[in-house]
Amino acid sequence: MARKLTAARSAGSHQSDQNLYLVQYAYTASAWNDLLKPGAQRDRAKAVKDLVGALGGCFAEITIPCSDGPKMREKFGSFGEYDVVTLLAFPSDTAMAAFAMAISAGGLVSSFKTTKLLAWDQMMAAMELAGAKRASYQASPKK
Repeated sequence: MARKLTAARSAGSHQSDQNLYLVQYAYTASAWNDLLKPGAQRDRAKAVKDLVGALGGCFAEITIPCSDGPKMREKFGSFGEYDVVTLLAFPSDTAMAAFAMAISAGGLVSSFKTTKLLAWDQMMAAMELAGAKRASYQASPKK
């Protein structure tokens, strides 16, 4: 079951109990063949929820308020290089890596891409730190 992702943050720590990951994957031809059959189990999110939960993670629910009534979404189909996009939360990079390995080993995806995400307050803290420290980096050696 998807749940709203609320990351409890301690004051000034910029750490949460869950790390966020944008996960994109493409199905194999065999997976598409199975998904297109009449009566196929097409909700693949249901197929992986036990694995996500066993690793301490969850599917994030995204509310899209500008649609016809707010609708909760946890998975998106996509056009192009990847077929599916999800936003997942896991307690560690190790748990996310285990998820990626287990899904990839299942043989139904041809490619799997994970992008670790930062909450915007974490990005702003990183920008502050980079701004304060950037004088110690030279893009090219001085002549």
